[in-house]
Amino acid sequence: MATYTVDGVPLDHPAGCWKLLAATQVRPLPGARGASVAVPGRPGELPLVGADVEATTVGLSLGVTGASPVGVDQGAAGLDANLQALYGLFGVRHRLLDVRYIPALGAAEVGAEATVTAASEPQVWMGAARARLAVVLRVPGVFWRDVSPSTWSTRTLGAPVRVSALDGSTAPVLDAVLRVTGPVTGLRITDTVTGGWLSYPVTLPAGRALRVHCGRMDAHEAASITWDGTAANATGRVVTGGPGSGFRFLALTPRPVTSVHDRGVQVLVQGADTTDATLVELRARRAFL
Repeated sequence: MATYTVDGVPLDHPAGCWKLLAATQVRPLPGARGASVAVPGRPGELPLVGADVEATTVGLSLGVTGASPVGVDQGAAGLDANLQALYGLFGVRHRLLDVRYIPALGAAEVGAEATVTAASEPQVWMGAARARLAVVLRVPGVFWRDVSPSTWSTRTLGAPVRVSALDGSTAPVLDAVLRVTGPVTGLRITDTVTGGWLSYPVTLPAGRALRVHCGRMDAHEAASITWDGTAANATGRVVTGGPGSGFRFLALTPRPVTSVHDRGVQVLVQGADTTDATLVELRARRAFL
């Protein structure tokens, strides 16, 4: 059965303080942001592609009991304590909540940042020490993500390669971190689905490495560079092109490969003057609608 946690607290409490009811939603499919362009003399509207998606909401329905954290029934006093605990859990306003979704027992969890946007008055049955609390979570970033990043590498240049670390994604990955070890001249990495590309048109010599953080839209070059460390800024030498290149570096976009159940990301890495030491690495978290 699908379940959620919020800031590490399971919404199916192990001691029975509260549990998710059947009215709880699974992750909804986000809709496209509405836009239309009508041109005089042309029937209908101009077809538009690449529309951004809207933020989503998730409805949670919780059944609350009077059980204590160790499973002892404390009646109305325990019910009030559990409601106050949930109010404190969902009432955080100085940051976004860390929400995790576990689709089934043994399945990998995915996470998103969310906030509670709608007020809710619980239905209370005081005599039975039971209550029902509805909570609406809003996910402003739309996409759900893997909790931990995965890494991938390739030495293949000049032919499309599948980024196996992103297999199963259903949404574009916009914040991948790329690390390239030289030598290579005129490096260019293209997302084969959208045609968007990122280029480092100068020479990256042997013994040097380039890190490009697509989410922060910056780049650094050094003799040795970590995934998150500091180095000489090289952002001004990065060139991008293709759809959306005016406001992001590279969108790694999944598509069905062998079937609708087999989704993957493919990239084309190009460059000249390479050797066996040339290496392209990627670190990213999969993204899901």
